[in-house]
Amino acid sequence: MNSTIVISVFATGIALMTPVLWAALGEAIAERAGVLNIGIEGVMLFGALVCAWAIREGAGIWTGLLLAIPVGAVLGLALAYLWVSRGADQIVSGIIGATSLLFDEFLKGVGVVTSLDEISIPLLSDIPWIGEIVFQQPSVTYLALLAAPLVFLLLNRTWFGLYIRSAGEKPRATETAGLSVPALRYTAVVVSCVLICFGGASLIAITSGGFVTNVTAGQGFVALAIVVLGRWNPFLIVGGALLFGVSQALQFQAQSLGFLSSLPPEAWLSLPYLVTIVAVVVAKSSRYPNACGVPFTPAGAAR
Repeated sequence: MNSTIVISVFATGIALMTPVLWAALGEAIAERAGVLNIGIEGVMLFGALVCAWAIREGAGIWTGLLLAIPVGAVLGLALAYLWVSRGADQIVSGIIGATSLLFDEFLKGVGVVTSLDEISIPLLSDIPWIGEIVFQQPSVTYLALLAAPLVFLLLNRTWFGLYIRSAGEKPRATETAGLSVPALRYTAVVVSCVLICFGGASLIAITSGGFVTNVTAGQGFVALAIVVLGRWNPFLIVGGALLFGVSQALQFQAQSLGFLSSLPPEAWLSLPYLVTIVAVVVAKSSRYPNACGVPFTPAGAAR
């Protein structure tokens, strides 16, 4: 495998990891607060749908990306109501199916084929290997890489992050300290869904600009696995997302990989998911926050 192929695989992999990285960062926030957002795939689909609709209507890619933010907030409020206020089972009450109906209603037919251009960072993009791989990416990829340290600082270096983590570990003690666990979880779920929805929109923005049914192809569930693989640490989550992205990028260089080029297309399509599963299995055990997925009833309240 020559250097050109290596550079191409890693550069493409970094771009392809963008949607799942946004989704995994959002999921990490929700799980830290004690909410297992199993509806991550559906939220990503809504983000992809609204971005594709904005492009189809001529509003542009960035309008579609920005529209994903309020859409994610609304979905977050709806899911938080089910999970936090109503105590619904977080495993079975995720969002599914609705995007197919909306697609049939508003986006049937051929859309506009477009995507975000790559942006070369002056001077940095001229660095051999690293510059070509990291510093010639779409803008949403740079934003995702910037979001990782920001989420880390939010969760580990702020009072808000401390409150969020306490709501996921010891919610009753958090309430005793005078904090509102439902309010903290509402906030975490809304922020989580905004990032996840933006991730779904970024999938459209960096590919074709069009929406098809199940366009996320299970990336939401991959994000769930990457959060566990990364142990809720945003920096390790970047590594997990990169592993998925590079595995996905290999299919575009399949014909240049010697004897591996004889593998059927289905094998290359399944490779990123198999690699993610194996990575989670062989990684050291991870512990979910103590109260993750467990409904919380405030003292004196009745369901």
